Amino acid sequence: MNDQRERKHEIAGLAARKAAARLLGRVIDDGVSLAGLTDGSSGAAGFLVLDERDRALARAIATTALRHRRAIEAVLAHVMDRPAPKRARTLAHTLHAATAQILFMALPDSAAVNLAVTSIADNRATTRFRGFANAVLRRIAREKDRLTLTIASGAPVLPDWMEKQLRADHSEAAAQAIAAAMALEPLLDITVRNDPQAWADRLDALVLPTGSLRLEAATAVTRLPGYDEGAWWVQDAAAALPARLLGDVAGKSVADLCAAPGGKTCQLITAGARVTALDSSPARLRRLQQNLTRLAMDAHLIEADVLQWQPDEQFDAVLLDAPCTSSGTLRRHPDVMWAKTAQDVATMSEMQARMLDRAIDWVRPGGMLVFSTCSLFKLEGEAVFADAAADRRVTISPVAAGEIGGLHEFLNNDGTVRTLPHQMAMEPKRLGGLDGFFAGRLQRTGP
Repeated sequence: MNDQRERKHEIAGLAARKAAARLLGRVIDDGVSLAGLTDGSSGAAGFLVLDERDRALARAIATTALRHRRAIEAVLAHVMDRPAPKRARTLAHTLHAATAQILFMALPDSAAVNLAVTSIADNRATTRFRGFANAVLRRIAREKDRLTLTIASGAPVLPDWMEKQLRADHSEAAAQAIAAAMALEPLLDITVRNDPQAWADRLDALVLPTGSLRLEAATAVTRLPGYDEGAWWVQDAAAALPARLLGDVAGKSVADLCAAPGGKTCQLITAGARVTALDSSPARLRRLQQNLTRLAMDAHLIEADVLQWQPDEQFDAVLLDAPCTSSGTLRRHPDVMWAKTAQDVATMSEMQARMLDRAIDWVRPGGMLVFSTCSLFKLEGEAVFADAAADRRVTISPVAAGEIGGLHEFLNNDGTVRTLPHQMAMEPKRLGGLDGFFAGRLQRTGP
């Protein structure tokens, strides 16, 4: 029996499929982020034991299953003659992973079905469902064109609570457009040190109106020209906006709060600032240092919590990219839809308000503060900023369209910045879009 089990584990692609199902379980059942589970140094043990190829496959399957979760649920409900037992979570996640491969990935249907059934049969907790799973998955493979057209295409995309809140915060049309944007996997955005057009030519990339470069990376990021010499770093176009809103920071002391993984820190250093980068996570701070080392940059790194730390003196400028639900990164991290709740939005908003109140104190009179979050929800952006703007110590410094590539669609009426995943549309559609972000700028005017 042991020899038989070992032979099963040696089947090409089986380990990756099993890992993908386990990743789904950790996200859906435990609320753990997929990025954390698949981190190359601190990820899940079952993921780290895979070779590079299987890691990539497991991550791709899990991401696809999360991106299309509601469509997969609808298809499975349609083809099953009886619902799967509620406690059979491993079975459910394995079926989701296999259905994702059949309907949404360019992988052989036979491999998706056979390896899923093998995985189910090889697990004591699920082996009795082998025949059930085989029948369900073979039917999906056999009828996938019809199921895709009639069932999957009409299924919702976002969790109900999230769609409802987006309608309230933005509009019905915006909520629908955000959901539609989820179907398009985002391309790679980078920020370059200098000469964007020259690097765009070298990397066959598009220079975006905001100044970021966008490219379709056919190879691993680490193998692209310019990576080893530290000519650029990965950073979504929206994430690159907040640091630019501080204006000319050459020679100034700037605090980058909640700084990891360091894209904004690198922008500030490139602009000539003397940067103090603060983050509460030792692991994230190590990653920031690794990025600085690759880029041959230097900053004063501090491991501390914004709500506990106190600087020795005030700064000329402060950038607070506050922790949030990360709902604005749904295109890149679809696990956020299933790992976060409405209560998380309220909890994060309260923490952001406390952080922003402290950050105001750390800005010298006349200095600037930029507050930003990668959230789609106004409670984590506009609402926190509006409360802070009422503080007698500060006044709003409106952002002009020229500071953000002339993109008026990003501006709120009060001069704050709001980006949404469906904005910056281009043709073909896969070239457009960006993360959802809020950013507002305050000037310290009072003591």
